[in-house]
Amino acid sequence: MMKKLKYLSMLFLYIVLMDGAIINISAQAAGSKILVTAQNESLNESNIDKVIAFYEWAFSAKFTIEQRNEYQSIKLNEFRKDPDGTRKIIDNLISNYTQALAKNEEEQSRIRQAFNGEYVGQLRNLPNDAEAKLLLSVYDSAHASETASNNTDDSSDSVGEISSLVGKWVWTRTGNSAISTNGTYIGSNGSRFTYQFLPNGTVEFTGIMNVMSGSCNQQIFRSRQGKVSLSGSTMTIKWSPATFTRDFSCDRANNYTKTLPAENETYQVKFKTDLGQKQLCMISKHETCFSPTN
Repeated sequence: MMKKLKYLSMLFLYIVLMDGAIINISAQAAGSKILVTAQNESLNESNIDKVIAFYEWAFSAKFTIEQRNEYQSIKLNEFRKDPDGTRKIIDNLISNYTQALAKNEEEQSRIRQAFNGEYVGQLRNLPNDAEAKLLLSVYDSAHASETASNNTDDSSDSVGEISSLVGKWVWTRTGNSAISTNGTYIGSNGSRFTYQFLPNGTVEFTGIMNVMSGSCNQQIFRSRQGKVSLSGSTMTIKWSPATFTRDFSCDRANNYTKTLPAENETYQVKFKTDLGQKQLCMISKHETCFSPTN
């Protein structure tokens, strides 16, 4: 679980800084106290301070002395297990943080909002991870009232007419990243599902999953259209045949595109607010909440 978490902050910050490539700025500082050395790699006190400074900037919150000490202990343990990987992630995170600080206040605010909107949600999905719990305690201590209001459920027995659904709604999830031997980001596991509801009662769905395995990349794509009916909080979609594509970079000969049969699906739907943003939640076997997007 720790291995999954340690890539997320660098990756999400990289995504919201898409207009520039990762700049490899050394995170070492001359004269800084060396905390640990392993496999010819060292971790300095200044490295931890800079990472903490990033989270304080991103969360608009301050670490207590106890939280700083606990975070340092977590990173030292992580470094001892994977010196090279931890060193590269820290360097890349600090490099991207440096890029963010070079932007104006308005752009920095946009970056913080985009980063927190993705990253804090990921932290909440890791309840047994020590680093995730610590970072959430820092975030929540500064956003206690906001967190309480964001967790309110705006659902009722009815979400209204079809018009209340109109727009594009997206769910994304990013997993472990693939990093080359020189520390360059080359790809990541991830999924993106999008529903676009139109005023005439039709819906378009696209789903894409990306799976990295070593240097191989497998992408699965699905698209379909359907007709929506809404009765109270029950939504039924009559789907037309769907297109399903599999593209595997290391097995091109067996890639394919095929048509899946038409089907009907029924969901319970509701609206709720999370991190200050309205979400459309669709419940079948499990609840999945989608955020509005352009």
